[in-house]
Amino acid sequence: MPQVLKKEVRNSILNAAVKVFRENDYSKASMNNIAEEANISVGNIYRYFQNKEDLFDVIVKDLAEKIMTIMDKCRSGETIDEIFEGLKCCIDEFVDLYTKQQEVFIILIKTTGNVKSRYNIEKSMVAYMASNLNAIATRVCSKNDIPKEDLENLCMALSVSLTKGVNYIILSEGPVDRMRERLNNYLDFMRIGFVENIKLH
Repeated sequence: MPQVLKKEVRNSILNAAVKVFRENDYSKASMNNIAEEANISVGNIYRYFQNKEDLFDVIVKDLAEKIMTIMDKCRSGETIDEIFEGLKCCIDEFVDLYTKQQEVFIILIKTTGNVKSRYNIEKSMVAYMASNLNAIATRVCSKNDIPKEDLENLCMALSVSLTKGVNYIILSEGPVDRMRERLNNYLDFMRIGFVENIKLH
């Protein structure tokens, strides 16, 4: 098969997979669904991709790596306010990426907890937030008699809630400016809640 035609077939498979993953969710999508959408045989898909997970990774790779790069830039913060302001900058860049690659962004957010992919954005966001918040909470509460495990649980709970909330707002879609406003309001709300919890101790 000529190289140009091979590229067309591969792109056809990728486009079909994006549509199927978007409409049916990764866990419910099958290679048969993708083959039917691409109007080719299932066997032909396996000539280009090892399995469904490999196909997913190829689709989200570029976007996921951009998101990880953005998160790496936001990893420092000496105070709670600095952490949340850094997170707002991250979210702002996430929304910019969303406007450019909306379909893939939604697939990545919807699927990240349901697939054994190297690109688990949700897990990375939770770990990033928990690490930063725990460091801040430990310093703030260092003079109080608070078990380390309790602090870690509080920070992990907030990190999971933050990540789930951000993903929920993004998946709600709607006008981009409204999404950006909702995300910023949500981060302010969560920051206040975290500060109040720390003060209680």
